[in-house]
Amino acid sequence: MDRRKFEKIIKLLFVLSWIIVIIAACLIYFLSFNVLYTVISSVGMMILCGIIFCIHHLDNLFITGIISDLSKLTDILTELEEKQIFSENEDTIVSKLQSKIIKLVKILKKRNETSLQEHENIKALVSDISHQLKTPIANLIMYSEFLEDSTLSEKKRMEYTSIIRLSVGRLNFLSESMIKISRLESGLIHLNMQEQSLNETVLKAVKDVYVKARNKGTEIIYSEEKNISIFHDRNWTSEGIFNLLDNAVKYSERGSKIYLTVKSFGMFASVEVADENTPIPEEERNKIFSRFYRGNNSKNIEGIGIGLYLSREIAVRQGGYMNLKASDKGNVFSFVLYSKPSKM
Repeated sequence: MDRRKFEKIIKLLFVLSWIIVIIAACLIYFLSFNVLYTVISSVGMMILCGIIFCIHHLDNLFITGIISDLSKLTDILTELEEKQIFSENEDTIVSKLQSKIIKLVKILKKRNETSLQEHENIKALVSDISHQLKTPIANLIMYSEFLEDSTLSEKKRMEYTSIIRLSVGRLNFLSESMIKISRLESGLIHLNMQEQSLNETVLKAVKDVYVKARNKGTEIIYSEEKNISIFHDRNWTSEGIFNLLDNAVKYSERGSKIYLTVKSFGMFASVEVADENTPIPEEERNKIFSRFYRGNNSKNIEGIGIGLYLSREIAVRQGGYMNLKASDKGNVFSFVLYSKPSKM
């Protein structure tokens, strides 16, 4: 109801109450013919009407005060300021509401900071990809023109063809990375959960990274306690484990070893990838699974920082989690899954 209409109704009721008091006083007098009784009754009814009017006035003042307080609290929310207008020691609705609004302000500020950071990350990603695209595209253009030379020797032709092949592989890697990011961001990852061997899933990931490890002279040592059958998506789980292995190979020194272990403990199954690489600094361990994050030791190594982020997302969406332990011997990444049937 409109506030003005409400006030008009209140005034009308107040006038009617006085009319009723006058009529009632007249009726009492004509029925009793007692002036004193009539006066007392009339005064009593007038006092009652006055009390009702005062209650309404006080209620109006209280509501106005509440609205004013709410206006101040709204200012806190719109300005995203964590300031206190009312004492927290007061056990009032406004103080409780203020506490909740301050919590909301903190959440919104945190989200704004996260959004800003993600925006900066995406800008850095676009810049990084643009930079990384320049070299393979320039190579494709340049060496394709070289191949048009009819006097080119077979040895040079083979050399230029090899460079073109590497450039195409680089472009393929970048495009696949962007597709994975797009699928993650748009929620297009759908898990096909089936009870199947986790060991076979891990070996599928090893098969995909084996050639790269062999070319770098890195040995992958595989061990398992037993065959573990759990509910999981084979393709995406294999992708998550492959990312861990690929990272370990990428940063490994020639001749180093990677220890891959499949084991179960309690209600969980774990795939551990232990490397002999430089331990990840403590200040980077909480950031290493963030989207687009790349450590200080990765500046000269190809990548855009989505491998570990993707692995963690795959584990979490299957009811599991990722863990990292670093020591003087290297880094141990654990891909942990719940070993009971999942409802995903």
